[in-house]
Amino acid sequence: MHAYKISGASRAVGFRRLTSNKAPRDAPPPSAPSAAASSTSAASSSTSPSILRNPLLQWYVTKLDTHPLTTKIVSSGLISGSGDLLCQYLIRAEKSGSGGGGQESGTQIITTPLANEEGGAGGDAVVESNNDSSHNNPSFDWIRTLRFTILGSFLVAPVVHRWYGFLMSSIPGTSVSSVSKRLFCDQGLFAPIFLPTFISCLTVLEHVIVAPDEDERRKGDGGAMQHHDHDDDLYSRITTRLRNDVPDAMLVSWSMWIPSMAFMFAVVPGKFQVLFSNGVGFVWNAYLSWRTHEGEIEADMMYKDVEG
Repeated sequence: MHAYKISGASRAVGFRRLTSNKAPRDAPPPSAPSAAASSTSAASSSTSPSILRNPLLQWYVTKLDTHPLTTKIVSSGLISGSGDLLCQYLIRAEKSGSGGGGQESGTQIITTPLANEEGGAGGDAVVESNNDSSHNNPSFDWIRTLRFTILGSFLVAPVVHRWYGFLMSSIPGTSVSSVSKRLFCDQGLFAPIFLPTFISCLTVLEHVIVAPDEDERRKGDGGAMQHHDHDDDLYSRITTRLRNDVPDAMLVSWSMWIPSMAFMFAVVPGKFQVLFSNGVGFVWNAYLSWRTHEGEIEADMMYKDVEG
């Protein structure tokens, strides 16, 4: 009688153990959460902007992770050179549209009054002016573009890469206070130093890397070059350019870069900040190219007219 009770109790305990080891029929399979997560990520990827799924951008992001400085050097050089090409194209398009004035190509005879030794009228001087349309639309200055490319690669990219990294590590966060501090350091302290440095380095490159036609013009009559001094005194050229170009360029820089940098520091991830600044810099370099070479295209045309 006791044996039967013990046997029955053991069977009851064994049955309870067996039923407790079985999974409930309503429980989802173990793979269900991962399947749901994968479907969620697929849905989010399908709704992400198409530009983020662009293979070229994905390749660029990969290179930013594996070779950050090299990638920024290449991209910054290309953007700086492209900005100069844009500047040259716009200026030449404007000169080509307004410079011809409907005149036909050929030689025009112009008479100008001549003064005698006593200062009175001494007759007329005959001057030939070449109206060839090719002089109004000169070819691109590829040496000038090369200079901007070199500066973008070996000055702008390394310096800005280190500077933004220092700013983000020293003043982290996206709060209004953090963004304001980084913006003040960038535009209030860094920009007024870096802009004269860039213009000075550009002037040095112009002294070292000289185009053949520019070298001939420097050896000839330099009176047409009034805005920029093209003699061999490098120090004089640097100081003249800094005095003439930096104040206006600094004002334009603040009007362009302060809102751009405020957006970048608040929204753009750290590894994309050099790319974003280069995007803004494409427009900025076009302006800077015009600012530092203002008047030189007109001088090129005058020189070619006299030479022709």
